[in-house]
Amino acid sequence: MFYGASLQMRKQEIEKMIREKRELLMEAGAELSVFQPHADMAWELYDREKNQEIIELLEIELSRVNEALQKVADGKYGLCDACGGAIEEERLQRQINASLCHKCQEDQNNILH
Repeated sequence: MFYGASLQMRKQEIEKMIREKRELLMEAGAELSVFQPHADMAWELYDREKNQEIIELLEIELSRVNEALQKVADGKYGLCDACGGAIEEERLQRQINASLCHKCQEDQNNILH
């Protein structure tokens, strides 16, 4: 159950980061004013956009962690989604929400490139 606890901790970390970024977005939105110099407004808009992109990436990671937690609950954690074989222990230690074994991940990367 080591991985279940680690996944739960990672989930909490991601949720906290998402909350913090959303708070920053809300604060930045409240501070935007038409009376600001254009350069300041442009910088704040850039910063908001960057934070929104970070939130989107964190939400993707959160979804993957939730999928891994469901696999733990189903007794399928550590099994490759593609071939059904075991995901290497070292790979799971590096990427706790890995869903593919090393070989299947390489095959997928080769298809994409």
